[in-house]
Amino acid sequence: MKLLVPLAVLVGALASPSASASDLQEVFTASTHGDLAIDAEGRVVEVKLDHQQLGEGVMKSFEQQMMGWRFEPILHEGKPVKAYAYVNLALFVVRQPGEQGVRIGFKEVTFIDATDQGAADVAARRVKPPRYPRRPADHGVGARVKLFVQTDDEGRVIRSAVEELLLLGGEVETNQVERHVEAFREASEQAAAGWVIPDVKGGRAVVPVLYTPPGFQGRWVRTRMAPVQAPAWVAEERAKDEAAELGDGGVANSERWKLQTPIGG
Repeated sequence: MKLLVPLAVLVGALASPSASASDLQEVFTASTHGDLAIDAEGRVVEVKLDHQQLGEGVMKSFEQQMMGWRFEPILHEGKPVKAYAYVNLALFVVRQPGEQGVRIGFKEVTFIDATDQGAADVAARRVKPPRYPRRPADHGVGARVKLFVQTDDEGRVIRSAVEELLLLGGEVETNQVERHVEAFREASEQAAAGWVIPDVKGGRAVVPVLYTPPGFQGRWVRTRMAPVQAPAWVAEERAKDEAAELGDGGVANSERWKLQTPIGG
């Protein structure tokens, strides 16, 4: 199960139309992973995230929130059992001048059942990461891309398009934004042309692609929304049926893990 949580505070901060509003609050994002366990009643009993260089205090706060989550019980041979999952997370914090501390939230959460990890590793190797464009890399700029793809009956990607793009890193001059966006779009779509996604045959999917700016691996990074316009065919395909929301590396998300606790605000 993958949760996409476009919290109002995050979207508002990223897409603020006025420079003065953008200056008032800063959004930082990071990606990490960890392990989670639930008991037979679906209550979280264990959470252990990789804190990387994200700060012990703030990561403990994320773990505390996750300890309050409730899931539908997972069944084995018809009986509820304790279960384990690997979890991949896209996190964010919002810092407002004049306020103490930060507001935290989950942008994306992906659950992979522990029994499925081998298959997930194989699938991830079929979706090779794109090359990092030289111009943005030279300027210390990264991106988090939401890529919409369509596949044939064997899972080969036959066309793709960027639906959403967040720029990561330091300040970007206004006249350079379009160039960076185009570089990341081209790199992502070129890479997707060689992908095979076994779990999505003759269908549609959304695959996240992360370009971590140099020096920010395992760290919080400043994040801003960038303008993108998906081609018309994406809206046409979206109208046909629901696209599969995949995790990092194009891995399918476990359908056994069904979170009941609302984590959006």
